[in-house]
Amino acid sequence: MKRTVVELPKKLKLVLIGNGMAGYKFCEKFIKYKLHKKYDMVVFGEEHYPAYDRVNLTSYFIKQSAEDLLMAPASWYAENKIVLRKGETVVEISKSEKWIRTGNGAIEKYDKLILATGSLPFVPNVSGTKLKGVFVYRTIDDLDKIKSFIPASKKAIVIGGGILGLEAARALLQEGLKISVIEIAHQIMPRQLDLPASKLLLSSLHNLGLTILFQKEIVGFEGDQHVKTVRFSDGSHEEADLVIISAGIVARDELAKDAGLKIGDRGGIVVNDHTLTSDPSIYAIGECALMHNRIWGLAAPSFEMAEVLAARLSGIFKVFCGDVVFSKLKVIETDVVSFGDSLAPIESADAFVQLDEVAGVYRRINISTDGKRLLGGILIGNVSGYASFLQIMRNKGWINVPPKELIENLSAASGSKIMDLPDSTKICMCEDVSKGEILECIRTHDIKKLEGVKKMTRAGTGCESCVCLVEELLHEYLNEGAKS
Repeated sequence: MKRTVVELPKKLKLVLIGNGMAGYKFCEKFIKYKLHKKYDMVVFGEEHYPAYDRVNLTSYFIKQSAEDLLMAPASWYAENKIVLRKGETVVEISKSEKWIRTGNGAIEKYDKLILATGSLPFVPNVSGTKLKGVFVYRTIDDLDKIKSFIPASKKAIVIGGGILGLEAARALLQEGLKISVIEIAHQIMPRQLDLPASKLLLSSLHNLGLTILFQKEIVGFEGDQHVKTVRFSDGSHEEADLVIISAGIVARDELAKDAGLKIGDRGGIVVNDHTLTSDPSIYAIGECALMHNRIWGLAAPSFEMAEVLAARLSGIFKVFCGDVVFSKLKVIETDVVSFGDSLAPIESADAFVQLDEVAGVYRRINISTDGKRLLGGILIGNVSGYASFLQIMRNKGWINVPPKELIENLSAASGSKIMDLPDSTKICMCEDVSKGEILECIRTHDIKKLEGVKKMTRAGTGCESCVCLVEELLHEYLNEGAKS
């Protein structure tokens, strides 16, 4: 009897350059969509660590170890049929022959190539940036170098009054250093806060002994091998033993540019709404990608790009929409929330504001001029209502109460408790976890604490902006259970 030999289709080669948070998130989606059946996947990461949580990098500065920050151990990649090559920098892409070359000369061919090369800290083009004691604030290695300088330092300067700069200042303040923050704009967090909010937050920072200098343009760092002085264009200067530059990011697009891919006028690898570059076999996700004519410098949009790409590679039609832009952080000791279009111009929105300087509370919400949609807002001090506002934004911003009532009675923001929302409501966008899935996990495993929910469902382990929603859901469930 003649036997028929069935040959299995040969797998395609999928190469991912970049093992940051966006790259790791794609690996998760690679597993979710069972792409290993179609592709052999190789991941190149230039750092010697597997992917780690850059959102919580400051926690490593204060107490955590590098292992605590890992998104997954190196063994996880192998277990999921992904080859991880750490400590290898890709230096060349050949589009015509479909291969990449690493710094040590290794060649890897590909059928599909994904660029998740991320970003680099912006460093001003001034003298003295190579002096000892001048650092950027981006990687675990950066923080290790900074930590080694702290014992011999008394005065530190942080360049940049944005979110990451203030996080760095917070860490150094806890180490007992005298800190000055230098900001070229006329306020702190200029991309997230309006001027009244910035002034209120500034008062809290001053009370903690933090010095903020505004509208200062750096012209150079000076010192004899070791930094001693920071000079400004107005002729003034500040003394410092340690300087941290945290003044924004620059997309890492040089590899793509050298390969002939289309780059935006101000940088970034140009991609369409499903992450495809100008080459039909190359994609880009995360902070290196220029999508919808902008660089999305936050975790949640980067994770959405990874989801869209993985779905596309599996044959499912998805496009990038751009999740609600939001940030929730504790600036030194003050809770700050900025979400949606927090700085909506007056010609396109009506702003409703509450300010209590004595209590240190500021609330602003921006409503469309027809009074039907919540566009964004700012909360400082008392950030209650944030979960409800975020849920409204994720449901396209439609409101069913008078706009004034939203800010005067924050409990009316959702019109119901989080337990009253449909089970299909997405609580964690990064990990695609619904309210129903979280509740089922809580019931099944009798979970009492937030960390248990995060561990079992992964909700709140991405950009962490939904942690307050997860916590609120857990507390409401436990309270209702206690009453029943």
